[in-house]
Amino acid sequence: MSVKEDVRGWLDEQWDPDLTLGEWWQRLADSGWGAPTWPVEWHGKGLSSDALAEVIAAFRDAGAPGPPGGLGLMLAGPTIIAHGNDDQKARWLRPILSGEMAWCQLFSEPGAGSDLASLQCRAVRDGDEWVVTGQKV
Repeated sequence: MSVKEDVRGWLDEQWDPDLTLGEWWQRLADSGWGAPTWPVEWHGKGLSSDALAEVIAAFRDAGAPGPPGGLGLMLAGPTIIAHGNDDQKARWLRPILSGEMAWCQLFSEPGAGSDLASLQCRAVRDGDEWVVTGQKV
């Protein structure tokens, strides 16, 4: 069965426009279709990035919303998969996929906005800890 046939068959069985967005995201997280390029052991389908276009097209054609987007799915999740330990993966990946947790990046600082060259906040290692000086908006 092709990826297109697989995802379309799943959508035919599972997509219900009467579901709340939270209920739908739970189904996506349970099925692996919320992050199809993530490894199977971390709630994905283990598909290649080339197959992702077929998945997105199938969701569009069905009129079904995709997974919770943003930095959690696109940046934090893949970073945790690549560099996190198993405890971190177990703690963070499922809530990212189910929409229970949202992630953001805080670049803005007073007087600098989002101009990364003007940022003043620093973190310096002090033994086993980091000492952060500066402030974020």
